[in-house]
Amino acid sequence: MYPPQLGYYRPVSLSDALDFLSNGDVKPLAGGQSLIPMLKFRILKPKFLLDLNPLKELNHISVGEDSVIIGATVTHDSLVKSGTVRIDLPLLHQSAKKVGDMQVRNMGTIGGSLANADPSADYPAVVTAYNAKLRLQSSKGVREVEAKDFFKGPYTTELREDELLVEIVFPKLKGYNYKYAKVVRRAGDFALVGMAVLAKVDGVMKDIRIAYTGVSDKPFRPYELEKSLLDTKPSENVIRDFAEKVASQVNTPSDSRGSSEYRKKVMKALTVNTLKEVLGVVS
Repeated sequence: MYPPQLGYYRPVSLSDALDFLSNGDVKPLAGGQSLIPMLKFRILKPKFLLDLNPLKELNHISVGEDSVIIGATVTHDSLVKSGTVRIDLPLLHQSAKKVGDMQVRNMGTIGGSLANADPSADYPAVVTAYNAKLRLQSSKGVREVEAKDFFKGPYTTELREDELLVEIVFPKLKGYNYKYAKVVRRAGDFALVGMAVLAKVDGVMKDIRIAYTGVSDKPFRPYELEKSLLDTKPSENVIRDFAEKVASQVNTPSDSRGSSEYRKKVMKALTVNTLKEVLGVVS
């Protein structure tokens, strides 16, 4: 199928882009890996596309004392190749390597993936585990939204029609073990179940952050269950008990990738295997 007829606008600056966006019925275009298929299937029928690729303001990786700020149009491949991301945000670096295939990683952007809010995408779980903040900008100003408040449901976010996701602010976390793991039906597919883990262990668990993708209509993070693990010595029994409890808290969906029952079994197995590796538990 071909996309519907629509207009195209190439802004000369971020303020120009925001002014154009405020007119309404506009969809921002970055890598187009999600947007173009939606246009072809007539799921979206905007009047105009707003091309964000000329905006250098959105394509940067900036390092501060306590944070790393990533522009919305940074591609997955740029995240993989960035030494800063590899050293300061290793969980994000690991997840970027697992996004789609080579073509998707070359064209797709972190901002596009987050704004699309696919319930089985990789980055929503990662930013939720990091407690990252997302900067949303309109012609009226800038606001920051915590990742846990950004995702509202399938393909639905906190973004207003006149706002762009411009930057993602990640905290630097020192001394954390990490892993992004996902089970897919075939190479390059979205996750059947995926999980992002950050854990600080010093004999006992000092901090642990676990976020899932593919198990709900948006990223799922079991905050209260995480608290139950604090100051606990990692063990196989503790991990298996956690896996049973966390799987009971979600109503896993059924779709072409797998049934709800199968997804829940995968979630338990992935949780056990991933946490054992991150927490250094040997059977």
